[in-house]
Amino acid sequence: MMILQTQGQPFDLGLTLDAGQAFRWQSDEDGWWVGVISGQLVRIRQMSGGDLEFEGAPGPDGDVGELLHRYFRLDDPVAEIYQSISRNETMEGLVRRYHGLRLLRQDPWECLASYICSANNKVKQIKKLVNRICDKFGSPINGHEQRAFPSYQQIAAADLDQLKQLKLGLKRAENIYKAAQAVQDQSLDFDSLRENPSWQSVVRELKTLDGVGDKVSHCVALFSLDKLDAFPVDRHIAEGLKQMGRSSSRKQAQDYFGAYAGYAGQFIFHHYRTESG
Repeated sequence: MMILQTQGQPFDLGLTLDAGQAFRWQSDEDGWWVGVISGQLVRIRQMSGGDLEFEGAPGPDGDVGELLHRYFRLDDPVAEIYQSISRNETMEGLVRRYHGLRLLRQDPWECLASYICSANNKVKQIKKLVNRICDKFGSPINGHEQRAFPSYQQIAAADLDQLKQLKLGLKRAENIYKAAQAVQDQSLDFDSLRENPSWQSVVRELKTLDGVGDKVSHCVALFSLDKLDAFPVDRHIAEGLKQMGRSSSRKQAQDYFGAYAGYAGQFIFHHYRTESG
């Protein structure tokens, strides 16, 4: 077992992994969470002092520790972020209630494909669809039932009919296939999108893909491309903004919450999704 230190930062592992950002994590009654990050199978739990105990396979534990540090955004100034987004009494209450909730820094390709599956679906259903894709096309991880999320190369080289047989719904299989081809031929370049300081430009480029509209593009920008001012709006966030007496306009919400608007949106999303069942 290895230890990843959180250095006293606000961080709640279970809350973060179960907040509807990523779709491959499962927990057990002993507090362990199991998931796959960049082809690495990871088993992790939070210790009483807040630090994280983990093991990873395959690969050396040191590499997994660096991977987790990046994935959990331990470089974010979370105390500053919490203070910044606490713009009203309701947000102050959400930050207190869900103290330790963090955004994740996911692999852009996996995030994009997963969120294409998210259209008109609840989190539980998205998880099922993502797992079907992994079971069919993902590379095996030695000694484990779980498979890695398939690379864009694997999807681009797949038989589209096989992807459609997974019953992803509507045109999602076709849209994922086209997205994989766009990444493969570099008409969509995640590195340049991450380096681009403008969330508007990043969202605009993502929306050129079939099946990627406002919500999906903002989710991908926020959860995988370091655009912390991106602000996905779904029915839960719209309801939360309404309850605050705020407009559900994305632009107004971004102007109101500022540079860390995406963090505010995740608190709102988690609360109103949980409350609505």
